[in-house]
Amino acid sequence: MPRIAVYAFLFSFVFCAPVFDVQAAPALDNTTDRPDPDIQEAENNKVAKDQESANGDTVQKKGQPEEDAEEDKQTEDKRQTEDKQTDSKESIDTQEKAEEAKEDPKKKSSAKTKPFKVERKPLKVEVKLDGIFVADQMEEVALRPEVWTKFKVLDAVEHGSYVKKGDVLVRFEPEDLEKKIASESIDQQLSELSLLKAEEEAPRVKKLLEMNFESARRSYEEFQQDYEYYHSTDRPFNIAIANYRYKSAQEELAEAREELNQLQKMYEADELTEETEEIVLRRQRFVVETAELVMELSTANRDYTLDVLVPRMDETYRVAKEKNELTFKKAKTTKETSLTRQVFEMEKLREARARSVEQHAKLISDKGLLVIRAPSDGVIYYGRCLDGTWSEVSSFLAKLKPLGAVSANSVIMTIVKQRPLKVLTSFGEKDLPDLKSRLETILVPTADEELEIPGKVAELESVPGKSNKFKLEIDIDNSNLPIWLVAGMTCKAKVTTYNNGKALQIPLDLVQSEEDNKKIKYVMLVDEEEDEPVKRKVKLGRKQDKMVEVLKGLEEGDEIVKEEKKDGSED
Repeated sequence: MPRIAVYAFLFSFVFCAPVFDVQAAPALDNTTDRPDPDIQEAENNKVAKDQESANGDTVQKKGQPEEDAEEDKQTEDKRQTEDKQTDSKESIDTQEKAEEAKEDPKKKSSAKTKPFKVERKPLKVEVKLDGIFVADQMEEVALRPEVWTKFKVLDAVEHGSYVKKGDVLVRFEPEDLEKKIASESIDQQLSELSLLKAEEEAPRVKKLLEMNFESARRSYEEFQQDYEYYHSTDRPFNIAIANYRYKSAQEELAEAREELNQLQKMYEADELTEETEEIVLRRQRFVVETAELVMELSTANRDYTLDVLVPRMDETYRVAKEKNELTFKKAKTTKETSLTRQVFEMEKLREARARSVEQHAKLISDKGLLVIRAPSDGVIYYGRCLDGTWSEVSSFLAKLKPLGAVSANSVIMTIVKQRPLKVLTSFGEKDLPDLKSRLETILVPTADEELEIPGKVAELESVPGKSNKFKLEIDIDNSNLPIWLVAGMTCKAKVTTYNNGKALQIPLDLVQSEEDNKKIKYVMLVDEEEDEPVKRKVKLGRKQDKMVEVLKGLEEGDEIVKEEKKDGSED
């Protein structure tokens, strides 16, 4: 049927051109309802082929005998009729396609969108980390003295130098330490003399303490006797004597007065008083006056004794008793504490001497640190290695120079053996689930990005450290390392966490998420039985750059497209 249609078309084109133009004109001249460009291109190619066939038929007809002309004419008439019908159908189809293209431009753009064909390709997921090369064998050179803290540098080996075991690394100035050792030696001798003196005086001090205590005890006992005698005898007698003297004076005064009265009465009866009698009376009057004076004095003496002297003596004895008691207790306490104190002072002197001897010995030991030698062969790095970095180099460059000062109890140098090397790095929390021991790793030194060194993850921390990072150690193949690669240089580490040689992969931008549940993923699958792509849920795996692995939902050879927005979504 297609060949007959071609012949009919050629015949109408050559012999019936007006008919062809009239029927084809509506489709070709319609500028408002222009057909699909792909369809138009197919028709133009068909016309060109038909023209070539017609030209060939014309040449062939000129060479045929006249007897076949009639038969050809009949055949051409039949073809012309069929060609008219075919052209009419093609014109109608062309118009319908043009109208379809105009009515549904979205179908046209969909036809132009080339679907992605799902294929199996190698998928390798890598974690890229910043690493640093670290020597597997390092020996720190630490300055750890016993007591000495002032270390002034005379000279030191340079950073990066190669040394052998026994080579001098640092020399320190010895003068201050030697002075300190001499001073400590003198202190040691003095402490020994102090101890000997205390040991010799200890018995004498003990004897004196015991004698002082016995003297205080005797004084206390004697005063206790005096105190008791005063209250039992002396005080009552003093009061009694004062009262007795008062009464005696009182009696004498009364007697003197009575005697004077009797004499006066006796002499008044005689009426005449002789001179002798007058003398007797005068004397008696003087006796009375004397008795009165004595009485007055006795009264004052009694009152003073009872009101002043006795209370004063009472207070004196009371205070004296209290003092004697305190003195006795003090003497007792002094004896006990002084003996104990003497024991402790002796022990203190012994400890001081022991410390002095120990201090002197430690200073002698520290003197051996004034010259530090290499404990092994290797390359000198200033400071210590902290997680592969040498952050103290600049600080020790200033300290390890002539007249520089180095702090005690610090690592001043590290002797590094450049082979074998390993790599230290760290990673964040998001990479923890993927990283584990023995994963293949490629290391690219910063100094040569063309060089790739194979390695494997040796060990990694399970708890975070500084800056919430996890440390990771990588063992590398040291057999073919370049000689210029040394500890402290940096690199990029690419750890292969996933490797699938036949992974179904699709672009990430073709993966969609459900609006109500972003965890549910799907793609638009091209189905030959459907006019529009259909939604297909997928289970995704690992991602690498802009591609993602499909674990479930698609098969190799499936075609997917990006989901087009609906008209309603644009409003």
